[in-house]
Amino acid sequence: ALDVAMGEGRNGVYRATQGFDVTGLDISEKGLEKAHALAAKNNVTIQTKVVDLENIQFEPNSYDLILCTYYMDRGLYKKFRDALKPGGMLLIETYNIDYLKYRRFNAEWALNTNELIDLFKGLRILRYQDYDDAREAYSSIIAQKPSP
Repeated sequence: ALDVAMGEGRNGVYRATQGFDVTGLDISEKGLEKAHALAAKNNVTIQTKVVDLENIQFEPNSYDLILCTYYMDRGLYKKFRDALKPGGMLLIETYNIDYLKYRRFNAEWALNTNELIDLFKGLRILRYQDYDDAREAYSSIIAQKPSP
């Protein structure tokens, strides 16, 4: 599993406790150090790499699972499709445009309604949700790359 913009590792470490071999990517070395500490506390191991996500390239057909939460980069999202193995799963969750009702936030970093569906045409959409709880608003998608 690939955890993109891993931060302090909550999601990646959880996946490791479920049996995934996890590689986490983030620009913050301190965040990844905290991710390793969390992994040790949960008796699992993870691999991490400090990277600039704006310029990263992925090997095609490399991952069974890619997850990316609360990091918005449309160009990066487009790279995920090729990086997934056939049958691989994608999970993305990040702020949508309605988030601006609650917080000052750069609109470029927020998804438009149904944008994730448009970005991942060609993948099988298993679940899509726009969520607004009157404090924050986000969109999430779970999608699967078709097998040949």
